[in-house]
Amino acid sequence: MNNNTDTLPDFIKGIPTRKLAIAERREIVEREYDKLLDKLGKKYGKKKHFIRNDFLNVDIEIVKRESFAKASNASVKKWQSTYAVTFLEQIIKKSVAKDGLPIYDPPKSKGMQERFNYCNTATLYYDFVDAEKWYMNFTIEIVFGIKHNGRHIQYAILEIDLEQKRRDIEKRKKSN
Repeated sequence: MNNNTDTLPDFIKGIPTRKLAIAERREIVEREYDKLLDKLGKKYGKKKHFIRNDFLNVDIEIVKRESFAKASNASVKKWQSTYAVTFLEQIIKKSVAKDGLPIYDPPKSKGMQERFNYCNTATLYYDFVDAEKWYMNFTIEIVFGIKHNGRHIQYAILEIDLEQKRRDIEKRKKSN
């Protein structure tokens, strides 16, 4: 891990790592979503933008008004989340559950999940691992909104602290 002699590069794969580079990261996120939608449109037709998740064995749809709406705000706060968007197709395909963490949760009762009319959400995880670069070891949380008709839509992709997530879940269980 970081032995305090290593420093974080200013850019990783063209992504600025400084905390206040939100506008630059937002442009990268939008460009990456547009590239992926274009690629999927060419493969499956203009109106169909699907990627199959191997773990859930379902097609995950990319809908710009929902997928990008959340990503343009949340995925730009940390460089790791923006970096993950550049691997979105791979993350959707290969994300899995984590021991001790629920896969399915009811949608939040206010905000975007309510506005997009999700009846449920599914949360999976993807680990980036690099033996040589301490800063390239992190976990991504990917959330899929589930509609009443069973459609799964990529909703959020964020870098998370798994231990903090586990503590938050335990705290919620105790308060219920």
